[in-house]
Amino acid sequence: MKIYKLVALHAGLLRSTVSSLVLFFLFLLLRFTSSSVAAPPLITGDFHHLSGVTLTHPPDLLPGLQRLTLNIDNHFGDGRLFARTDIRNRFEASVDSIEWAFPELWLDLHFSKSDLRIGRQILQLGLSVANAPVDRIQPFDSRNFLIEPFSTLQRGTIALNYSYYIGNSRFRMIFAPVFTPSLVPDPESRWFPHLPVPAGLPVRIKSAPTKADKPQAALIWDTNPWRALEIQLGFLYWNPSMPAYRKSIRLNTPGSPIHDPHILLEETFTPTLIVTGGISWQITSSLNLLLETAWFENSTYDKIPDELFSFDPANPDLPGFPRIISMVSDDNEEFISRHPATDLLLEARYFGSDMQIGIQWYIQLIENPHPDVIQDTRFQSISAFTSRSFFRERLDCEVTATFQINGSDYWIRKELGYDILDGVLLTAGAHIFGGPTPKMNYGHPSFGSYRGNTLAYAGIRYYF
Repeated sequence: MKIYKLVALHAGLLRSTVSSLVLFFLFLLLRFTSSSVAAPPLITGDFHHLSGVTLTHPPDLLPGLQRLTLNIDNHFGDGRLFARTDIRNRFEASVDSIEWAFPELWLDLHFSKSDLRIGRQILQLGLSVANAPVDRIQPFDSRNFLIEPFSTLQRGTIALNYSYYIGNSRFRMIFAPVFTPSLVPDPESRWFPHLPVPAGLPVRIKSAPTKADKPQAALIWDTNPWRALEIQLGFLYWNPSMPAYRKSIRLNTPGSPIHDPHILLEETFTPTLIVTGGISWQITSSLNLLLETAWFENSTYDKIPDELFSFDPANPDLPGFPRIISMVSDDNEEFISRHPATDLLLEARYFGSDMQIGIQWYIQLIENPHPDVIQDTRFQSISAFTSRSFFRERLDCEVTATFQINGSDYWIRKELGYDILDGVLLTAGAHIFGGPTPKMNYGHPSFGSYRGNTLAYAGIRYYF
């Protein structure tokens, strides 16, 4: 066992070293190519300032956001080098809590029948522009996702991405030596998700989460047999970017009290085989239909007996207490269970001259779950969205509404953007949440738990 752990540690260090060398190589190549070609690299970017306030009583001013993005884009011969860096102040840790990240840093090489992209890159593999089932592997920053545009919150994955073209088909082979997880809010944040844990005990998050150290790979086939039809089929060994939580429950034992009872949550990530497929059909120039699905060999769910949810640690039922202690001590899986699962998306989208309307139906299915798994075997949601431009495309309006059928909860998003000058955009929007407060044993994300976070926001964005 010690030898296995030592080998795994060295393998993880080797992959991290290789990834760092790849990024360093790209930095050197950027400098070399910028000095060896006649045209200098194109440097663009934007500065974004946002702030919001809750619409509940009394109103609460939300931490603002300032973000400076710089893009360096260098085309040379048969290739391209692109780097994007974000300098962000989220004002949550302190008034000057600066974060600096490189969401993208990649090199493209173009050959006669193929392309190669190497470096930190955004991997969006699905056909749908939103909610594609396979895009659960795409990591993003969810700490402030309600205010910032989603496109700025995507995290790049360090990978080799090779595309080979045959006629109307493209084969993509992707290899990622290290895993990039999504960033989740702090437990003290108002955006920390509802977690199904027994009440009455303090909840803590383990400071050093367990990361998946296995390399990831994917093979994706896209084809256009004719112009109006696109088909995709994929095989992946990958890790969904959002964590599941192992749960260690520490209780007071009557007669021999244990100090500091609590529930300790530890992030865990499970790589799995994923088979994905999709069909996009452009029926007319204005109407597109899409079907997309992904099958996961191992998805992780919460497995918690009902007795734990009804257990009151302040007033324990003494005759039944030995059974509770046995549950807590004997569950080697720490209250999680893994089962095959299928995600299915149906979408219809209408395109007009200055507007777009669409509707999606999404369902998640668990195959033969353990009796103590608290997630619903079938979880469904419906989303509708529309966008329209006015005043010669100077004013854009977007509205999206999502209703989760199982929990009867909803989320409505509305945003207005107005180009007051070339390169200067004013934005204003709102997020409205509704639905019942989820019970302790409710195992899905609930918009009802965010009712107190209903908010309005405004911002200004300058492009250069």
